Amino acid sequence: MASTRKKDQPPKGTGAWKPRAVFLLLVAALLVLVAAELLNLLRHPSLSRLKGPGGVQRLVIYQKGRAANREAWFLTEPDGELGPARCFQRIDCTGDDTTTGDVRWSFDGQALYATRRKAASIEEADRPLWVYDFKEQKLWSLDEKPLSSHLEMHSGSEARLVRLINDHGGKGPVAVSWYDLGKRGDYLFAWQITRWEKALPQAAPPRGTPPRGTPPPNTK
Repeated sequence: MASTRKKDQPPKGTGAWKPRAVFLLLVAALLVLVAAELLNLLRHPSLSRLKGPGGVQRLVIYQKGRAANREAWFLTEPDGELGPARCFQRIDCTGDDTTTGDVRWSFDGQALYATRRKAASIEEADRPLWVYDFKEQKLWSLDEKPLSSHLEMHSGSEARLVRLINDHGGKGPVAVSWYDLGKRGDYLFAWQITRWEKALPQAAPPRGTPPRGTPPPNTK
C-alpha cells in the first residue's frame, strides 16, 4: 500500500506551481491596467480631428486635464495617421486665458491663427495673436507664451502676422470657437494616448544645467 501511495503523488520539481504563477501574473497585469485606466479617467484625454477648407490640411486637437487645468494641444500629422504627430501649439482652456478668441483657418486652409477674444472694435478682433504655417511648419507669435510650453516659436510683429494670413488668401472659416476650447471630444483610453503624449514637448531642464554628455569641469 505504501508503494502505491508514493506512485500517486506527483514527483517533486515537475512544475506544478507554474499554472498558479501564471494566474497570479495575469491578475497583477489586469490590476495594473485597471489602475492605469482609472488614472486616465481623472484627466479625461480626448481627441478631435478637423479638416481645413478644401480638406487640404487637417488639425488634430488633443485635450486633457480636469476643468481647473484643462489644456488643448494642436498637432498635425505630416505623414498621415501611421507616422509621428507634430505638436505646434498649446492652448490654456481654463478661465485664466481671457485673451485667446476663435481659432480660424486662412482662406486657402494652409494656415491657422488665433484671434482676440476681447477687442475694442471689429478690426481689432480680427488681428491675430499667432499664426501657424502648415507648409513651412512654423509658428509665429506676438509674445513668448509658446516658450512656456517649450514649443518652437518665431517672434513676429502684428503686421508680419497679418501679412502671413493675407499670403494665404486672408480670413477663412472658424476652426474652433473659443467657447468650445476645452470641451471633450472622443475619449481616449490609456493605451491610445501614447502616440500623442510622445508628440508633446518635454520639460526644459533648469537654467544652468549642462546638456547630457557634457564632461564634468576640471577641478584640478
